[in-house]
Amino acid sequence: MACRWAAAIGACLVLSGCQAPPGARTADRQTASNQRHLDLFGNFDLPRKIGTVENVRLQVPVFSPDGSQLMYLRTDQDELSPMTLLGSAAHTPDEGTLSVWVRPAEGNGAGRRLSSGRWAHSAVWSNSGRSALYVVNAPPGSTIVHLDLASGQERRLGVAGAINCLPRFSARADETVLFCTGKDPNGPFRVARQSLRESEPTLLTPEGTDCVLPIQPDRAGKLLCARSAGERLNWALCGPEGVADVAAECGSSRRPEMLAAWAGIAEPLAPDGRSLVFYDPLQDRICIYHASDRRVVRHRSGSIAACWLSEDAVALATDRGVFAVNTVTGLSPALFDGTWIPARYVPATRRLLLLGRDSAVRFSIVEVVFKTAAPARQG
Repeated sequence: MACRWAAAIGACLVLSGCQAPPGARTADRQTASNQRHLDLFGNFDLPRKIGTVENVRLQVPVFSPDGSQLMYLRTDQDELSPMTLLGSAAHTPDEGTLSVWVRPAEGNGAGRRLSSGRWAHSAVWSNSGRSALYVVNAPPGSTIVHLDLASGQERRLGVAGAINCLPRFSARADETVLFCTGKDPNGPFRVARQSLRESEPTLLTPEGTDCVLPIQPDRAGKLLCARSAGERLNWALCGPEGVADVAAECGSSRRPEMLAAWAGIAEPLAPDGRSLVFYDPLQDRICIYHASDRRVVRHRSGSIAACWLSEDAVALATDRGVFAVNTVTGLSPALFDGTWIPARYVPATRRLLLLGRDSAVRFSIVEVVFKTAAPARQG
């Protein structure tokens, strides 16, 4: 399989006796990057089914950083609205339950209920795997819950009496949280930051500006997030004093369509924190924003889900197959056919976890293990 992919690199430029011109050096760097990409992701074991998990068709399960556990949703309701994820009171019924559960990644069992609220969703792992976040809808508002997984200790965060939703851990720290807050699920939202040591959150975006999908502050303290610009989403660097767009028309700002940006992406931020992967429904493809030069690269048409393999590679899925994409050069060899959601890559074990359709109400869980490329044959 690695040999088949190697053909995609093309012939190497051979120069001797002189210094390569800049264009040739660029080509050499791209060739080296492509070869490294194939060495890392061009040789793997056949996909192996390791279990199944419920699918309530609101959010996909999320795997722990080490790939050993997953959090997923269970409900006794026949239908769930995506507006649930935005804290909508109109879509939080008076009766019934929506809860976050945790269980081993392998197997078919239910595991144990993790959330304490009646109507809970939006589970997120911390980078260490020792903490989790989820949201509890309690009309007229909603609350962010920080959970220490070892002790079971919970801390409720957010603006009192408001909608608090779309949480993420900030700067890969277990104790600091970013989230959106506002009075109405249709916006406008402001992004807030709160640590476990703070009784009140700090608002990071201007009043009246509808900011969603927070990532993390950059080195200058500006927050990268999406903001509504008419019916479009722009990625922007934001602070309390104002916003500066860095990438325009990268999605729909309409509720709940804006949630599509991360519907098939559990961790949007690259391992080195320098790139952001998202789905653009306007282009119907996975895109990557590179903060180093404020550039958006749009990848395969029809791609719907992705997860990071390294700081410069993603596993990308269309409805026909999964591809290993070099985000620097664009090399995009196929892994295997079928409809899958790449959900988590574990570098320590070189294990890629994917979700596929097992039935109308269950995902299959599949793993792919990448192997070290065999050394080149001599002669």
